[in-house]
Amino acid sequence: MNKLEKEKSLYLQQHANNPVDWLPWGDEAFEISRSSNKPILLSIGYSACHWCHVMAHESFEDEYIAEIMNKNFVNIKLDREERPDLDKIYQTAQTIITGKTGGWPLTVFMTPEKMPFFAGTYFPPKERYGLPSFKDILERVSEFYEKKKNDIEMQNIKLNDIFNNLNKISDDKVNIDKALIDKTSLDITGSIDRIHGGLSGAPKFPHINNFLFLLTCGTSESNDLVKLTLDRMSNSGIYDHLDGGFFRYSVDELWMIPHFEKMLYDNGPFISLYAKAYMCYQENSYLNTVKETSDWAITRMQDENGGFYSTIDADSEGEEGKFYVWTLEEINQFLDEDLVKVFLEVFALDNKPNFEGKYHLHVSKKNEEKLIQYKDEIKKIKNILLSQRIKRIAPNTDRKILLSWNSLMIIGLIDAYKVTKKDRYLKSAEKCLFFIKENMRNGNKLFACFHDSPSIDGYLDDYSFFCLACLEYLKIKWDKEIIELALQTADKALELFLDRDNGGFFFSSSENLDLIFKPKILSDESVPSGNSIFINVLSQLYELTGNEKYIAEVDKSINGYAASIKNTAFSHCSLLTSIHSKGIDKRFIVVKCANNYRDRVIATFSRKMYINDNIYILDKEQVTNLEFLDNKKCYGDFTAYVCVGMTCSEPIKNIDIIEQ
Repeated sequence: MNKLEKEKSLYLQQHANNPVDWLPWGDEAFEISRSSNKPILLSIGYSACHWCHVMAHESFEDEYIAEIMNKNFVNIKLDREERPDLDKIYQTAQTIITGKTGGWPLTVFMTPEKMPFFAGTYFPPKERYGLPSFKDILERVSEFYEKKKNDIEMQNIKLNDIFNNLNKISDDKVNIDKALIDKTSLDITGSIDRIHGGLSGAPKFPHINNFLFLLTCGTSESNDLVKLTLDRMSNSGIYDHLDGGFFRYSVDELWMIPHFEKMLYDNGPFISLYAKAYMCYQENSYLNTVKETSDWAITRMQDENGGFYSTIDADSEGEEGKFYVWTLEEINQFLDEDLVKVFLEVFALDNKPNFEGKYHLHVSKKNEEKLIQYKDEIKKIKNILLSQRIKRIAPNTDRKILLSWNSLMIIGLIDAYKVTKKDRYLKSAEKCLFFIKENMRNGNKLFACFHDSPSIDGYLDDYSFFCLACLEYLKIKWDKEIIELALQTADKALELFLDRDNGGFFFSSSENLDLIFKPKILSDESVPSGNSIFINVLSQLYELTGNEKYIAEVDKSINGYAASIKNTAFSHCSLLTSIHSKGIDKRFIVVKCANNYRDRVIATFSRKMYINDNIYILDKEQVTNLEFLDNKKCYGDFTAYVCVGMTCSEPIKNIDIIEQ
């Protein structure tokens, strides 16, 4: 019997009518596995995943395949966005078992003790793409489980040993100095596609953390390549030219054809990237991308109560990208003859369709100058096509609210406010922040997910990203409740996630006891490493409070990174830009000013030379109850203090000096 009907996850609901006897992750499934002597088949995916839909239609809706699954396995469906801890564990196991990188859908076969013994990703219903058929996999795995239990036990012992060694630290030490920063910058720069931008190859992902690093630590050569990448991404098919917002990634090296899902966790950092690029280069096109993406997020993704939804599906009406692409007949129907000519000249590569006989809007590199030449016509084209597109059947929006991803959007919108001065963005960020404060907490503990009520204990990313969002808000608008919230949340995170033996922080809480392994994520992935962001948070809290407990864990955690940084420093960009070191100047700046100075102060500090500094802008009469801030007196209507470590400059009483 399929038991997904009452689950709140949209992804699980999408499978509630499958003939497969799906169960959610929980004690019931594992008890059935033990009592029936059947292995577990764990299928992990998410609602916006195109290949998850493909495997569902081909296999999980097939009566014959479902019969094999039900007869031989206890079948569990899992939403990786709700349980990223389990996803990380079994993605790691898949890589260890197969030697291949993972992805979604993830297909894992395991014992009742939750130990995996075989795994893969997508399997077709019949043998193709060089992959065995799912039916054959099911039959072979079932037979192997029945006849080779001793082999499985031996493999599980080896796998468990590998897991146990993953979090151990070596005796290596690493100096985060100028040499390391320069080498990391050189490594990233050497990997960039000189023609189309982005890291070379296909599929092509945005790697936002790498480019944020280069904005801070790059060379004149890397600056040119960052600009190339930003220009190509915002002009290409990975960007939604009609409504704003970025798709997940491109399947080709041109950034032309995306996988069409839109993820909240990409778009918050994308806003930050383009806002900071505008601070560096003053390119109006970057400012426009910030505005369009922020407006899309607020209009299409923000719930009336303040939280942001997680994803928009790649598919609609059973087809990937259908919502976003246009036939030539539609273009001729909706646009007049002159606008059709401009559309084909600007958005079509060599006037030809680029996606399964249809047109997906993409401005090639050679057509970029036409964006200025046909500026007025392009605006008309976008307005007309968007007015027609909203009449279509839209892809599903997954309306679960994930705390960590919402925190990234809060940070992005605050960055948008800094460069645009549009109150709408700050108010949206504030509304989301207070929604989390009021609805996704129980005491000092956070919940990871909210449907119509909060659920699932928070992970490290929830705590670290939310603390950082609080601090970014405080830099613009001081609030005694929010600084208390940040301190309480950070203290709780230290209690729940600290690896007391090796330093650093586990992804899952010490209260989570149903895991075969506790992952510790040091490298940046699609989002920044929760460890790196929490190190950033602790460093800032030490600067604000002077409390030694924060900096003690920073130093111990960084030592735990040594081996990983030596292997792949470019995978740790969020760490390298989080801390003050011999390679990165990171200042702590306190500004106290009259209200009529605020916009000028924000504009003054929204420039390249301040991009990596922590800058708190306070009302000149503000009392924070933090000695470090309250000791900074305001003389007249403006005073600034520039601090490195715990040493501060003399008060700077004239804003003209800062502006110069």
